[in-house]
Amino acid sequence: MTTGGETGEIGSTVVDRFRRVVRDHGIWLTALLSVVVFLGLAVYADVGDVTTALVTVEWGTFGAVVGLTTVGYGFRFAKWHYYLRRLEVDVPLDASAITFFSGLMMVVTPGKAGEVWKAWFLRDTHGVSASKTTSVVGAERVTDLVALSAMAALGLLVYSRSSLPIVVVLGAIAAGIVLLQWRRACLAILGRLESVPVLGEYATELERFYESAYRLFQIRPLVVSTLLSLAAWGLEGVALWLVLEGFGVEATLVIGLFVFGLGSVVGAVSMLPGGLAAAEASMVGLLITFGYPEAVAAAATIVIRVGTLWYAAALGTAVFLAYKATR
Repeated sequence: MTTGGETGEIGSTVVDRFRRVVRDHGIWLTALLSVVVFLGLAVYADVGDVTTALVTVEWGTFGAVVGLTTVGYGFRFAKWHYYLRRLEVDVPLDASAITFFSGLMMVVTPGKAGEVWKAWFLRDTHGVSASKTTSVVGAERVTDLVALSAMAALGLLVYSRSSLPIVVVLGAIAAGIVLLQWRRACLAILGRLESVPVLGEYATELERFYESAYRLFQIRPLVVSTLLSLAAWGLEGVALWLVLEGFGVEATLVIGLFVFGLGSVVGAVSMLPGGLAAAEASMVGLLITFGYPEAVAAAATIVIRVGTLWYAAALGTAVFLAYKATR
């Protein structure tokens, strides 16, 4: 007969084993999940039709997608380095670039939270406090969400659809930023945490994190970083438009921006690894709503996700392995 203690030990062992599998093989498990999602889309829209549509995509079109995505990463790197300068984190430009581009291999984590790895990387390689630069990763995600929501809102306005979900998301972000700038109240709350068990041990790190976040979300850095995010993600919306054009169907730039923006927001809010399934389902559903054939909607979604999400993961992995090989 199994006792309660033995059951607890077995449960703990299973959880620990699961954590090790995710830590050591997370990216491959996510890749496998992505393949399953793509196959699901193909089956939904008819495998034969989707395959036929994919075959018609010219390599030049896919090259344009990768090229636009790469330029977009240039804008996002500019935002990352701007944030570091804003916090007076003095690291060489090449080290900053290696850190940023290596971090792209973490885009397939839930909400891209794994990109906090960049803070640990700078800590280990240049002695920069992780509690200071973690706020940079958080600021990146918030301004990315603002930019994507703006792209989605543009489509909702043009096509007279309900903008309530986007308004709610932007409203929540705005409220959070306003509260973050209420420095006296935030410091008072952090001061009280010093007497809280467990959390009190990290009070200094939390205060350092807050001070960094406070500086990053002031008006000027917020505007600059949001504009850079709009440029970066807007290029990926342009890429989706080019993919649709490549299938020989009529498309507009607004549709590309709207579908990519709203699909990405849904994927981010879902907190699934890389937004998998949620982002794809949203994009396919929106394209079908606009009257595109199911096969074209599924094929276009597969192409844009491979040329953005998985290209980022491959680029980040390649940069990190090159760094490890030449250090």
